[in-house]
Amino acid sequence: MTATVCITGSSQFLCKYPAYSTLPFHLPNEVLHHILEELLRHELVPVLRVNKTLYGVATRVLYHSIINLRPPRSIQCLLSMSRNPSLPLLVRTLEIDWQNIVSTANLYSLLHNVLRQTTLLKSLLLDLPKTHHAAPYWILDGCPFSLAHFATSLPCKPPLARFLDTQPEIVDLTLRGFQGTRPSFLPMLDFLLSPLDPLTATGTSSEFALQPNSLPKLTQFRVVHAGPAVISAVVRNRPVEVVSVPLFADSSEEVLDAIALSAKPITRLSIMSFDPQAPEVLLPKVVERFPQLEALHVVILMADYSLEVLEASGGLLSALKSLRYITFMASSGESSRQLSASDERSIAKSWHECCPTLKTIILPRGRVWFEGGTGWDCADDDEDEL
Repeated sequence: MTATVCITGSSQFLCKYPAYSTLPFHLPNEVLHHILEELLRHELVPVLRVNKTLYGVATRVLYHSIINLRPPRSIQCLLSMSRNPSLPLLVRTLEIDWQNIVSTANLYSLLHNVLRQTTLLKSLLLDLPKTHHAAPYWILDGCPFSLAHFATSLPCKPPLARFLDTQPEIVDLTLRGFQGTRPSFLPMLDFLLSPLDPLTATGTSSEFALQPNSLPKLTQFRVVHAGPAVISAVVRNRPVEVVSVPLFADSSEEVLDAIALSAKPITRLSIMSFDPQAPEVLLPKVVERFPQLEALHVVILMADYSLEVLEASGGLLSALKSLRYITFMASSGESSRQLSASDERSIAKSWHECCPTLKTIILPRGRVWFEGGTGWDCADDDEDEL
């Protein structure tokens, strides 16, 4: 008796006939691997029960990328890997999102134990709970992997810098944690309830500093809460080309100056601005420092763009000789809502005249403008004005 196995996007069609562990397969494992990659996680579970051949291939697929798991499922997964030493060796991407759970030392010990076994891990995301005790940097101690992508909410302190010093293959880095003590823009009550940082309280320097030869391949860098000091420490003399940062009124120029310390020209820049003066002053600062931009994305959360400001911005764009994509978004300002589709078309046309390399423009109301065969068209077909 031979088995005919039909693997589709739905597990109910997994087997046409019952299959047992001794039944032969004529497809190479590499082909089976590519087929099983098309299945969803819950559809892989029945495949594990078909026979030994499919069990081995499906296990490799299932544990290759552990992402988008709710905390209970991620903890169960870590428990399985801690009990079976062969499973951590299969993991290439691991995402731990525990922001909204109560952490315990045992939980961190479980994570640390698994991380020390994931020798071939290439991408790691660690979003840990915001607790009032010392951050668990020790979960990264003794980890043998060499990451290419790393994102974490761990505060930007010396222990994190020391870990980054050991990761020369990182090309994409995201730091979501706070720099030193909590910044002033957080609610004062939360600040008052937080105890002194252990490093600061003992008089030890809390400066986030990297070794000069660290992160030699870093090309993409994103920060959420870090200020100019951390950005400068990461970007300075490294080949960073893609940056995403927040800007605040009291440090916007310092942050932009820190980004400009890259060893390579910045080609893609994403900014989320909390500066009320940003619509009038931000673009000149950006153009002056980053003339080789290919993509610029700006979101203003505490101000608004007026028609006059947008029209005046066209002349500045003429200095960006390689700019292809630009986004200017505002939170929900009245002036932005008053912009008509014809206003935005006029702005897009004017900007393109000043900057002929532009191909796509997104303006404050969210309309996507692109260069079509008959001029500048909008992706929103529902606009009556168009």
